[in-house]
Amino acid sequence: MTETEIACQLYACVNQAGNSIDKRRYMIEISNLVGSLAHDIYAGSYQPGRMTAFAVQDPKLREIFAPTFRDRLAQQWLVSVINPAIARRWIDDCFSNRIGKGTHSAIGRLQRFMRMPDHSHYCQMDVRSFFPSINRLLLLIQWQAELARLPYPEQTLRQLDAVAQKIILQNPIIPKPTLSGNLALLKQIPPHKSLFHSLPNIGLPIGSLSSQFFSNVYLNPLDQYVKHQLKIRGYLRYVDDFIILGNEPKKLLEQMRQINQYLENHLQLQLHPDKTVLQRVDQGANFLGYIVFPHYRYVRERTLRALRSRIYFFNYLLDPARYPHGSKPQRGTWVQWLVLHQLTPPLAISPIILKRMLATLNSYYGQLGHADTYHLRRKIYHEMLGPIKRYFLPTDASYSQLHIKQVWLFSPP
Repeated sequence: MTETEIACQLYACVNQAGNSIDKRRYMIEISNLVGSLAHDIYAGSYQPGRMTAFAVQDPKLREIFAPTFRDRLAQQWLVSVINPAIARRWIDDCFSNRIGKGTHSAIGRLQRFMRMPDHSHYCQMDVRSFFPSINRLLLLIQWQAELARLPYPEQTLRQLDAVAQKIILQNPIIPKPTLSGNLALLKQIPPHKSLFHSLPNIGLPIGSLSSQFFSNVYLNPLDQYVKHQLKIRGYLRYVDDFIILGNEPKKLLEQMRQINQYLENHLQLQLHPDKTVLQRVDQGANFLGYIVFPHYRYVRERTLRALRSRIYFFNYLLDPARYPHGSKPQRGTWVQWLVLHQLTPPLAISPIILKRMLATLNSYYGQLGHADTYHLRRKIYHEMLGPIKRYFLPTDASYSQLHIKQVWLFSPP
């Protein structure tokens, strides 16, 4: 692959990279950044930079290591080149981080499994501390086996391997990462879930696109074992959350034991002892943000709590005296936007603010729309929005989305 070809692919990655503050910071010098990165990839001299570490607690407390924008481009370039060829060898029922799949496809597949007459029960499993427990040396062996099958010229294979090895073997805490956000939250991360306390060559950083991709590479041997050796027809996986289905609870427990043994012996992982669920399919499965039944699904209470918190935050932004505890998020686009524009409550109503609120509200309405939630969507609008309800209307009788009342779309003179 020539340096020019790599640069063209990197520019495509820039266009796909969203609109983060980090990206906007580099846009003035984007040609220099892309040119420098393309040269390093072409010459085999790419080196990842310092990461930024912070903690998030939505939906649960986690440690995030964010790469620089330059490194995100390198990761996106790598995955975009190798994913189409490698993903063809993965099982169809691996749904995470794959084009044309995703959470809703996985839930639909689970419901089809649940409706099969020989699937009266399911066993749901979760890998304990998955990303912090991945053995990077073992992952490197798996990657090189995949690399040998890629249909690319020798020069391209060397370029891909050089970047992949740097990413896989990078120790996220060397050089010492920049700490950001609420540092007290970082200190609350349990040692077994923190890369600051991990053994050498153990753990991939949550927060990198490449980690999502390589997690599928790492667990592909498990998928092949379950499908082709255990011959479990009713099996699907999303990252490290997976389900098997069958008619005999005792057999499902034995298959769970075999899966755990395979994880320990071949991947140096373990099932989480407190997150294994065995029950009838008609009792529903708590899976990927929904309570899933054979013919319908509901959203989890945790999603509703997050929505209520965000609605209260919006009302706080407009009327802090009435809503004094606004549950301000610690990170995210809202925090970055408020800091960037040096805005503090109370905010004056403007189309820009309402459009940002609308985007957040409709992201929740979109999630609710994938479940049986008509009455809930209606209740949210009529009973939960509070004072900000005056600015919005439902788009249709199904309350599928909201839109801003026309009168508020014009800025005051």
